[in-house]
Amino acid sequence: MTDYHVHVGWYSNGYHSPCEIWSAVQDAGIDDIVVSSTSTCAELYKLVVKEIRELLRLGGSRIHPLLWLTPRMFHTNCRWALPYFLHSGIKWQGVKLHWRAHREWYYNRRLLHNALEVARWLEVPVLMHTGEFEECHANVFKEVCLSYNDLIFVLAHGRPLDETIDVLSSCSNTWVDTAFMPATEVKQLVELGFCNRILFGTDAPINQLFYKNINTTDYLRSCISEMQKVLSKEQFETIANNKLYR
Repeated sequence: MTDYHVHVGWYSNGYHSPCEIWSAVQDAGIDDIVVSSTSTCAELYKLVVKEIRELLRLGGSRIHPLLWLTPRMFHTNCRWALPYFLHSGIKWQGVKLHWRAHREWYYNRRLLHNALEVARWLEVPVLMHTGEFEECHANVFKEVCLSYNDLIFVLAHGRPLDETIDVLSSCSNTWVDTAFMPATEVKQLVELGFCNRILFGTDAPINQLFYKNINTTDYLRSCISEMQKVLSKEQFETIANNKLYR
């Protein structure tokens, strides 16, 4: 089973090391992880590369790294950063854009185009954060998904659900991950026929910020258990076996 939404690095509640993350997901029975570094938001680019290399050392082919792009990487005073990532020796298997953390993606479409060209060059999917904010409602991405229909997009969190359903219905090149998504909403998506485009995700270890009394391994187990309660065995196994990153 793959967790398609995992983080490593610095976050507001402290530092989460590669060893901590890999141990937690393994103990929960997770085989593979799709991972990006929150250290990116602190613009600690060299640390990001170090973290991903360490995860690859620990997990090998079971680690699927995402290149988290920030607007700053495309500005003149920081143009060294993107080449540094691209020539790091890491095989990036996806690109991540967080329109809430970096709102410039929403307001500067030329900058967005440049970022999506990186995904095209790498020939990888694009993970887009969705949430209850003007810049990142799911429908904000509908035009992007339609315009760049040669790319695959993943709507992280699937928020709001009704807009996510609209985008999935309108754009065959979109998927959704279940990070922080209630199991009842996953069931709704399954009942609407999207089972083959749902990716299991947890946002680990960000769970520690909201659920302080449960460790990451137990949180991951609870995410799996909650989905199993509302889905048939066949539905759950379909989602668990969906593959996007190779």
